[in-house]
Amino acid sequence: MAIPKEKLLEMYRNLITARLLGDKLAEIFTTGVAGRTGLHRGTGEEAFPIAIQANLRKDDYLKLTFRMDFTLFAKGLLLRDVIGAEIFRDSSQFGGPRYRFFDPDNGLLAHTGAGGEEPPIYLGAAVAIMYKKTDQVCVCVMGDGFANRGPMHEAMVMSAAWNLPIVWVIHNNQYAMGTSVKKSYKIDDLADRAKAYGFPGETVDGNDVIASYEVMKKYIDRARNGGGPSLVVGETYRLMAHFMGDPQIYRPKGEAEEWWKKDSIPRYQKTLMDMGILTVEDIDKFQREIEAEIEEAATAALALPQASYENHLKTAIDEI
Repeated sequence: MAIPKEKLLEMYRNLITARLLGDKLAEIFTTGVAGRTGLHRGTGEEAFPIAIQANLRKDDYLKLTFRMDFTLFAKGLLLRDVIGAEIFRDSSQFGGPRYRFFDPDNGLLAHTGAGGEEPPIYLGAAVAIMYKKTDQVCVCVMGDGFANRGPMHEAMVMSAAWNLPIVWVIHNNQYAMGTSVKKSYKIDDLADRAKAYGFPGETVDGNDVIASYEVMKKYIDRARNGGGPSLVVGETYRLMAHFMGDPQIYRPKGEAEEWWKKDSIPRYQKTLMDMGILTVEDIDKFQREIEAEIEEAATAALALPQASYENHLKTAIDEI
């Protein structure tokens, strides 16, 4: 598959932005000004959601795992609003999402309070697409832990029965909190589950930007053209703790270090340099530009008012 140079560089820039943004969020949380504790970092997992979003339009529906929400700038959110959402600031009066990552204009329907309850919501979005007869697509991403919840199975059954334009995705970072995927699945390839629902499934190296882009493009295009649902599994690894402060006693010694060798950033840099698309000078330039953008966005986000459930509720009631 020939991917345009502009798209390859767009994904590279977004990948670097994701890594630096994750570092900035960790810094903010460490200072205590975030208003909450326990940041769930996504370091090392950024390539897969960046590749997914590179295939989507603004009006396509998307749900990522809560750990990867900070990459939603690639779907169209401002960096200020991404940071603001993570630290519970309210950017609605400045044109940002009214609720935390609730932005229907960008295809974002937020999260529920319980893990794994979102698939029926995004199934509903796919049903709406079917009735409206648009060529939108819905992509619903769950972690390997939440993918074992009943709502996802029920939603996949319905999506198959109605041939809905939705791509189900398992973002397999090998651990659901402290439980290894090896302890919660009796199959080696999680994509084999698709056979039971009657639609195709495929597993991809989630740390390989180009492979992830190509596999997601295949099934997103398939759904957009009336081919129905599918299941894609992105194999990656949670390099950081489940949350800041997690002692990680469940991890075998040396496992994370081995996965660091598969980090997507140096791999993708080498690929693009071998293709003659990226230079050392470009890498330095992108780094400087993105660092400046994130610093500016962080300053703006920290200046936003604290989010208030009362204000959100009042706004919702007024609209009703």
